[in-house]
Amino acid sequence: MKHSLTESATLRYESGDPLAQLSQWLPRKAERGKLLLVDFSLRQYWLPEAEVLALTAIYYKDAGGSLWVSVTDRALCYSESGPGQQYAAWAVQHQFARIKAGEALRLAPTFIPKPWGREIWLTGVEQRGVCKVEGMGEETPIPWLQAAMPGEDVGACGTPLILLKILDPSAEPVVGDLYFELHEEKREVYVVTHIDERAWPDGTGYIRFGFAPKKRALYPREDAFRAAYLDAVRRYEVVRRQLDTIIDEQSPPPAAELASQERQLRGEMDSFTHMKPLRVGDVVKVPLLTPHALQHGVRTIEFQTPVYERKILSFAQKVLTQDHWDTREGVAQMHLELPEPERFEVVLQEEGVLVERIVDFSDFEVRRVSLAPGQSLANLVIEQYALIMVVAGQMQLAGSVYGPEQALLLPRAWQDSLVAAQTASTLVFLLALPRDSAVES
Repeated sequence: MKHSLTESATLRYESGDPLAQLSQWLPRKAERGKLLLVDFSLRQYWLPEAEVLALTAIYYKDAGGSLWVSVTDRALCYSESGPGQQYAAWAVQHQFARIKAGEALRLAPTFIPKPWGREIWLTGVEQRGVCKVEGMGEETPIPWLQAAMPGEDVGACGTPLILLKILDPSAEPVVGDLYFELHEEKREVYVVTHIDERAWPDGTGYIRFGFAPKKRALYPREDAFRAAYLDAVRRYEVVRRQLDTIIDEQSPPPAAELASQERQLRGEMDSFTHMKPLRVGDVVKVPLLTPHALQHGVRTIEFQTPVYERKILSFAQKVLTQDHWDTREGVAQMHLELPEPERFEVVLQEEGVLVERIVDFSDFEVRRVSLAPGQSLANLVIEQYALIMVVAGQMQLAGSVYGPEQALLLPRAWQDSLVAAQTASTLVFLLALPRDSAVES
């Protein structure tokens, strides 16, 4: 990258591996109040062609010895005399986050439209979107910061974080129903945060989850059930594709007979599946190979393995991300037994504090923490990083207050306490850790 800069008593300018250059510069006590800039290249692994991006890591060690980290893709030039003022001016001019090493990071939402509503990503990094962290009012893409942050404090460079997002389906029936799909590798957990009363007036929503035991009992063998279900989906798919063609070609509305046939065949197909009731606060752990589809008007927080793979068994709209369903392959693999009800392990329980492990996957775990007003959780041991999503109440941290559906990344070097604000509401938040991380209190 071409910068209009020359080295001086307060600025060192290098190129190459930013962490290697930083490790040489950091130990020098004389570098307080000075800047280190390092030009480097980052392979954009989240894009199909994985193009290389030219970036500059900016390190500022303030007078107190604290390290600040930023990354930019813009050319820099002098505009201020002091290094601290210059660093702040660059951040404002080029709109990049200033991150104080060791402090909690707010995760900025990225909105992804879907046929059934939208997803709100907090840590996603892929072709459809790259999430960012906030710092001093500006934002920086997560993989850029991972490449420059020392000690892998925000996760290893090139390694996706646990995927954290919000599913926000439309309240309209059918339109807001997600794909009926299964996963071979991707592990998921949903925590219900809202049931839209327009869709579910009694406050109970649903997820299509596996298969109906009464329907299964009508077939003497598993292979007969699978064959019957596959036939029902295929008959529905024929009509579904006819309707999709009419919509694509902007033809006149389909005849009432075709619309009626779609409803009838969809009902026959759906009769094979089980509808699991959901209320606010419920947790749904989705086992591998279990078909599932969150229903309209049910908003959830989701943690999942950061891999993009699925097999779509059916969908009551046109699938936009692929030109086919995966019904035959999915039916051959899918689990037919309904999972046993989940029992949560109590990790810590004392006055005003409850910590439950609600998910214990092979690659990550999730804990639900409930704190009475004024209570706190301290002495967290973070071996890699931690993700936090507030579900209810308010959290106080480092002079800031975080409310429902606000998310944070706690770096490996983080040391502080998570405090429930003095309000009438209990603070409830989710704490996700890579599988070999641990929490102690």
